[in-house]
Amino acid sequence: MKRFLIAIALVALLLAGCMSNIPKNSGDEKTFEEIVAPIEKDAEIMESIVIVGYKDSIDDAINLVKSIDPNATIRARLEQIKAVSFKTTLSFAEVREQILARLKSDEQLRQKISYVEPSYKRYLIEPIKNDNAKDLLESTLKTKQLPEEEEFWEWLWGIRKVKAPEAWELGYTGEGVIVAVVDTGVDGTHPDLQGQLVEGYRPLTDETLDPDMDSSFGGAHGTHVAGTIAAKRDGIGVVGVAPNAKIMPIVIFDTVGYIGDDLVAEGFLWAAEHGAKIFSNSWGGKGYSITLAHTIAFIMSEYNGIFVASAGNSHTDEIHYPSCFPGVINVAASTAVDGITYFSTRGRWITVAAPGDFTILSTVPLWDTSEFFDGENPYAFYGGTSMATPHVSGLIALLLEKLDQEEVSYTPYQIRKHIASTADDIMAPGFDHDSGWGRVNAHRALTQDLPSDTGANVFFQFYVSIGGDVFYAPEVYVTMYPQSDTLPVYYGKSDDYGFLPIVGIEPGVYDVYMAFGDAAYLELPVSLRKAYYMRITVYNGDNPFTHVFEFDFGT
Repeated sequence: MKRFLIAIALVALLLAGCMSNIPKNSGDEKTFEEIVAPIEKDAEIMESIVIVGYKDSIDDAINLVKSIDPNATIRARLEQIKAVSFKTTLSFAEVREQILARLKSDEQLRQKISYVEPSYKRYLIEPIKNDNAKDLLESTLKTKQLPEEEEFWEWLWGIRKVKAPEAWELGYTGEGVIVAVVDTGVDGTHPDLQGQLVEGYRPLTDETLDPDMDSSFGGAHGTHVAGTIAAKRDGIGVVGVAPNAKIMPIVIFDTVGYIGDDLVAEGFLWAAEHGAKIFSNSWGGKGYSITLAHTIAFIMSEYNGIFVASAGNSHTDEIHYPSCFPGVINVAASTAVDGITYFSTRGRWITVAAPGDFTILSTVPLWDTSEFFDGENPYAFYGGTSMATPHVSGLIALLLEKLDQEEVSYTPYQIRKHIASTADDIMAPGFDHDSGWGRVNAHRALTQDLPSDTGANVFFQFYVSIGGDVFYAPEVYVTMYPQSDTLPVYYGKSDDYGFLPIVGIEPGVYDVYMAFGDAAYLELPVSLRKAYYMRITVYNGDNPFTHVFEFDFGT
């Protein structure tokens, strides 16, 4: 009988690591389904969109897909992460089946293609609305003792709750910081947003967007988000958390709805290349996308980009992307009295909370007259983790202005840990699954030093050796359970080269579980479709670290 060995090389940058025991089969502890299901269960795909990763040349991927479907057209060239996507006349399942057959029969081709995946369906985190929001807010929060600020200052409890005015008194308003609002587009003609935008991008049409135009092609959602981040402080209407920051609209919900993971990745990359430092994401859905994971990891590593994302409005404890990708700031929704809203998604992945019940007043497009909160002015009350997220994005804009002025270097990990450590604890003491580390506090974030920990970037590389022949191990699912209950669980899936980046995570001890997915073209035995385990410890550090682990399945 054949002897099967699986070698796993773990390469870490800014990380030192050690292995405390030999990897072993642990199927009695975690089943294959437990490792795979969390990031695949209930995921919906967009038919006829195929994303192909390649090793060296984009032409290898193009020629492969065109040989299967000559009528396929290219949607996005993601050369920074070595991927390209297509609109096909065949279904994703048909294209994938034929690609796997080619890979199985052509070893040279296997060395050129790194993965094939669909685009998953994702959705706006729809706002929670209450027709009586104005009356309810008036009875609980409205006060005549407030200092004069914006026209509707009395309704802006969220801005006050996160201590934005105290940050302004310190001299920080978000000046010089660009926030990408990855959403439905933004109405740049709104009085509170005129002059607040920079050029944006519409991936669906490959179109650059003028700052002064109305780009709300996908609805009012993005305009409401933008107002909470950076509406002008001019005494009219409302004001954002960071009124001197700039908004960069990236339209991913267009006239056709969600445009696809591939075009979202293209939008992310365009924004990073054009100066965005913060990426505000009030949307998401099921399904782990290698394309999005690699794009976010690339931007965090190469551009120091900071990703903020809504936890979701499902109330349940669930995995949701992009909020659950490693390194992303995952935001829950808090109430005016510092509770957590009934709808806010719970979980070990929550980083912080921010104001997000149904009484968040912000800008809506001028065309959206049916939602004007007083029947006359272009503002509306929305609620949801979609509304909580821009409070955090705006706060980070204030913080980055300060750090840039003081020429303090930082990592996305440090920003995430800092806003968590300076948050006001509003639920159970310390970390909890409802509010994370608490409701964010801009004043504390601006008056305390960043943590010294810079975080860890872990890069897994998986191999399989069969009868002395060594192959990259395709589609390895990984779950990293930290031994500390206050840290997130991290999930991932390698490409067909066995590569998986886990970027911007906490140092500590992790129990790592692995399971092999579709290894059909390597004809691996069914016995490999079980869970395997090892324990690693990751530290902050400056020295690259490499180690090889072997899994021995006997003879």
